[in-house]
Amino acid sequence: MIVSNCRDTYWTWRLYELHIWLMNLSEPEQPDDPDALELARIGRLADYVAMPTVRSLTAVEQRGMLLDVEWVREHLAECRDTSRALTDKLATRYGMDPATASFAPTSKWFLAWTEAALAAGDLVIGGLTATGRAQWDKAVLVRQSRAGSDVATDLLELRSAVKQAEYLSSWLDLVSPAGTIHTTYHAGRVVTGRLSSSEPNMQQVTKVLKPAFIPRPGSVIAELDFSQIELRVAAFISRCEPMLSAFRDGHDLHRLFAAALTGKRPEDVTPEERQKAKAANFGLLYQMSPAGFQNYAETAYGVSMTMDEAQEVHQAFYEMWSGIAAWHTRSFQQARRYGQVVSPIGRVRRLPDINSYNARLVGWSERSAVNSPVQGFASDLMQLAAAWIGGFALGHAPVPDAEIVATVHDSIVIEAPADRWEPVVRECMRRMVNVGELLPALDCHLDVPLAVEAKVGTRWGLADIGTVES
Repeated sequence: MIVSNCRDTYWTWRLYELHIWLMNLSEPEQPDDPDALELARIGRLADYVAMPTVRSLTAVEQRGMLLDVEWVREHLAECRDTSRALTDKLATRYGMDPATASFAPTSKWFLAWTEAALAAGDLVIGGLTATGRAQWDKAVLVRQSRAGSDVATDLLELRSAVKQAEYLSSWLDLVSPAGTIHTTYHAGRVVTGRLSSSEPNMQQVTKVLKPAFIPRPGSVIAELDFSQIELRVAAFISRCEPMLSAFRDGHDLHRLFAAALTGKRPEDVTPEERQKAKAANFGLLYQMSPAGFQNYAETAYGVSMTMDEAQEVHQAFYEMWSGIAAWHTRSFQQARRYGQVVSPIGRVRRLPDINSYNARLVGWSERSAVNSPVQGFASDLMQLAAAWIGGFALGHAPVPDAEIVATVHDSIVIEAPADRWEPVVRECMRRMVNVGELLPALDCHLDVPLAVEAKVGTRWGLADIGTVES
């Protein structure tokens, strides 16, 4: 065993040395040969982005997040009570035996309830799956719940309770003897370049469940969130001048678009109107159809609209943000010509199906040609900022007393001393806002301003101690 481990270590070191030489990491001069130049480009990505990201995430994994086990047990019991009560209610309503009914919405009992509800007129078929079966996803049930279906409401609540119980139960299985959860981050698993994690999946921790995680004694927990990062990156990549100007002037894009839709002044827009505009800005950015947008707005943002309204919003979006449609076209053309698209720092997304005879594959590739550079670059900015905060960015020291415990979507979660959290949080936010300073080495010059908001609390997701804006 010892000999085998030594041999593995030796050849790993040899590969490391070979990659250092191939990717020109130790040489300041750029090679002239095209193949060597490509390897040098990959080397810069490794040197300035990939390796700092890996080191940063490794430190985050090792530290872990402190779990309030008693909080988890209490909420798990509540979720199971809710599941049991709803199961009994539905089973009794449709003449089933509550003792044998399953709590899991994906089981045959869930299908039996929908069939019984259809027969009783409590539900209607709102969509079909690819195999032609009745579809009962969240969007379908939300629409019927809002139309007055008590059964749809019960099924939605049951699904939520069961899902929460699954998460909470898994956390109790994964918690360490020290009371910490140590997720595993996957920096290169998602093809768009976005970060994923497992055991547990921290990217899917909902707002309701975030308070299960607490800071260590003597610390507070702060969630530092990039504001509208994908829109800012899309504005930068697309060169959409209305978006760029709005960000440079410090405007809220959702409020601006809501004002355009309603004819109001931005300051008079209601929260509901802004929510509708928010759904449009994030949904239509990636070439969503009016029908897809209607479904997305209802599912993701709780905004219901008719197809005519969805089409009106769709048209208004491309009129308001002139330049987005042209960017979509350029992205498609680039993908068809080269079989790939490239992010501003050189991250490549290969799209071999872009010239397929299969229209479905072409459509999927076109959407990927638009969203991959945006999502990949936004994720890289996030991870570069985290590496800078943690002291893993080349030539930069860490933020004193800042301990990163998670990176989730567009947020960095840190622990900071309770008696001096504000200067620590502000320095972390300063580095996030100015992460563009790390990009010139990659021949990228970010000219759209970034913004960060922080919630500081006694639990993750709470702002009971304070909020800070950049």
